Amino acid sequence: MLVDQKTPHGGDVYTHGNVLDFSSNVNPAGMPDRVRRALAEAIDRCAQYPDPYCRKLRQKTAAAEGVSRQRILFGNGASELIYSFAYALPQGKPALIAAPAFCEYAAALQAAKINTEYYIAQPDKGFALDEGFLAADFSRWSAVFLSSPSNPAGVVTDLPIVLGLLKTGARVLLDVSFLDLTEHPHCYPLAEWVDAYPNLTVLRAFTKSYAMAGVRLGYAMCSDEAFLLRMSRTVQCWNVSVPAQAAGAAALDCGAWLNGSVAQLHREKRRFIQGLGRLKVTLFPSAANYILLYSPEDIYEPLLKKGILVRDCSDYIGLGKGYYRTAVRTAPENDRLLAALAEVLP
Repeated sequence: MLVDQKTPHGGDVYTHGNVLDFSSNVNPAGMPDRVRRALAEAIDRCAQYPDPYCRKLRQKTAAAEGVSRQRILFGNGASELIYSFAYALPQGKPALIAAPAFCEYAAALQAAKINTEYYIAQPDKGFALDEGFLAADFSRWSAVFLSSPSNPAGVVTDLPIVLGLLKTGARVLLDVSFLDLTEHPHCYPLAEWVDAYPNLTVLRAFTKSYAMAGVRLGYAMCSDEAFLLRMSRTVQCWNVSVPAQAAGAAALDCGAWLNGSVAQLHREKRRFIQGLGRLKVTLFPSAANYILLYSPEDIYEPLLKKGILVRDCSDYIGLGKGYYRTAVRTAPENDRLLAALAEVLP
């Protein structure tokens, strides 16, 4: 719980009241019916403590991912595991974040008393990492934080770049929380990499793909079982609730639903981008279910006055004033944003 401080994240509809929220990047198809039913049925079991080992969920996840159960750690959302990863790192060396990036990486490192350094991807390259990234001396850092797709730019880092990073031996947190919402969710051989590179920790979340942001469920995969054990010692015993475990197990049976919703998402995204392209904003290529744009005109407050919330990205390292992120929502909702932007932009 936050106390007397401003949340740095999108999705804060509680502060802004009745708004159309484009600042949160969950699947616009909403929660699958199977997951809804699992949540409802789990209520009757909430007098019991959750399974501290997430046994049913762990077994289903291991089968779905093609990894050993001993290589999976569940968290109260992926965010909790970002902190667990940071706390498990050795003291004395800084960590590197490929930026712009999710601000919780830096917050977790600060909490773990580890200094943070940045490799900043450039807008003229669409915020994509290239071979120049691999020229760094990775022995300088205790770990490298890389999200793919990146947030807020939505860039999927090319496979040779990620593989080159893994081959350096650097400890890597590869956050693929949004990968299932791209058109190529299997572009990385994640199970193969987890097996081959004990320096790799893969981070995944149910939050975005299955519209479960309020349920809080994510997991990490790593073949360095000693490191995973260090991570596990920083989480609470019952950190994944009974409803969250039930919802996650149900979500893993929704593969066909997910594929269909992602196909519809990207059909609508192409139409939405065409509409944005007719406005006086600069768009950056994104593989994800959100779009980074630049406007020299302030659009955050004018849109908020119209009941629409976008993500002001001026607080991201590597960005600044004028950058905004918008989710891709349903066609009627996207049309409402397009109409509002046409009114607030000159």
